[in-house]
Amino acid sequence: MNKISSGVITLAIVGKPNVGKSTFFNKVLNKDLSPVSEIPGTTKDLFIDEISYKNRTFKLIDSGGLKRKAKSKSDEQQYITKESLKAIYLADVVLFMIEADKEFTKADKQICRLVLDKGKGLIFVINKIDLVEELKKIKNEYIYYIKNLFSDALLSDPFSICSLKLEFPKKIFDEVISIHSRLRKNFDHKDLNEALQEAINKNKIPVYSKFRPKIKYIKQVSTRPIIFKIFGNQANKLSLDYQKYLAKCLSKKFNIKGFKIFLKFVSSENPFKSKKNRII
Repeated sequence: MNKISSGVITLAIVGKPNVGKSTFFNKVLNKDLSPVSEIPGTTKDLFIDEISYKNRTFKLIDSGGLKRKAKSKSDEQQYITKESLKAIYLADVVLFMIEADKEFTKADKQICRLVLDKGKGLIFVINKIDLVEELKKIKNEYIYYIKNLFSDALLSDPFSICSLKLEFPKKIFDEVISIHSRLRKNFDHKDLNEALQEAINKNKIPVYSKFRPKIKYIKQVSTRPIIFKIFGNQANKLSLDYQKYLAKCLSKKFNIKGFKIFLKFVSSENPFKSKKNRII
């Protein structure tokens, strides 16, 4: 497969078998490109096509259904899984589709965790809302799952659709554009450091082994994914909970929504360390 251009917004549609990925893909493109069937495993290869919206070009990828490892031992399913993972790696943003009348499973969580840990944008879409009566309750349950299962990222509330009756989903594509833009944003150094200090003042750094690590400053070192380096004395000794706290504070402060930011903690060298070992 040829490498997809970085100037195009690449959106991969991912989820378990029969959640309506191919129907969504065909409806958005207004084509019968990807095969649709009630039989699980109908989509095996990746189907890729382009569409324009708001003067932007989108590369849509329809992938096969991902199953739990215990059900993924056949050669055919292993091939489907490999192709679906390829779709995630190629994507800027992943549209993760779930069914309104089904539970959010451990396999769903693992796929979404992979998406976030790869620095990709993530959007949840609840499909087949025509099969349920209490949509508001179900949507609130998914919002709860999302906020608690992926507490290290600030994610948007899920969209709800019925693929069979779908018109062009402008709100979903607007969110994809927003996430794509945020993934490429460079943040002002002064603003970052003020936000970091504000977070520290609000919640004091916990003591580690009789000493309290001291954070000096923060700087951005990367986009796609967004990576911040935080420097200080024993900065790498910060607890995992406090690291997550800082990540969530920065995400909220700058509205970094739809993906995970990565914090790298760098400890400054003790300037007197070499003097202590010097022979006089």
